[in-house]
Amino acid sequence: MANYEIDPEDVLTDFLRVHLTDPKARAEASTSQAVTATAGQTSITLSPPSGTASCITALTINGTSKNKWRDYYWDYQTQKVTFFTALTLSDAVVITFKYGTSNWIYSDRPDSNLSAASFPRISLFTVSSPGKRLGQYTAPVESSHMFQIDLWAKIDYTATISSRTYSNEYLVRYYGNQILRALEEHESDMFNLLYNYTLISGPKDAPYSDRNQAFHGIVEINMKGLKSGRIEI
Repeated sequence: MANYEIDPEDVLTDFLRVHLTDPKARAEASTSQAVTATAGQTSITLSPPSGTASCITALTINGTSKNKWRDYYWDYQTQKVTFFTALTLSDAVVITFKYGTSNWIYSDRPDSNLSAASFPRISLFTVSSPGKRLGQYTAPVESSHMFQIDLWAKIDYTATISSRTYSNEYLVRYYGNQILRALEEHESDMFNLLYNYTLISGPKDAPYSDRNQAFHGIVEINMKGLKSGRIEI
């Protein structure tokens, strides 16, 4: 049995990078990488034109769409795609992905003080993650992940989106609502690692950050997951 480590926060981060659009286009460029497989090949390392790959938006094998997390595993840190079933000789693989030299959605804390170029910014973390064993002995544990998604907008920065302008609290709330829309319409993208999305709190105001001169909003959601933190194939 193959075992792949994957944090639930990284699954949700990847989902948001796919379905939200950065008003500053820091990692919104898109490209496709075509590979002709060798017999038994199980992985492909992405090679963006510049910077790093941000998220995979589509993957096909011989023209057939494949599902992220069910047919293949994507590791942002190593930039590698791993297939759960080995490819056969001359399989035509096409991977479409976003890329850039920086990003705006993260599942960790910044290592240093943020500059104005780092905003708007979305970050997320797990508040709690209790679990319930679905039976006895070898039965799997279903985790219940409580995620807090933090949205930040620099004071006086204005974004024009679909001919409308958004700034300060309005920009924060706009992206909070876009997160809810993405979850409502595309939750299945994260199955079977995360599922059963429940809204705990829609976009709400949080204290203004004097340090970063930024407006702050929060969205809280709950999602279930089996064997959290890993994929077993």
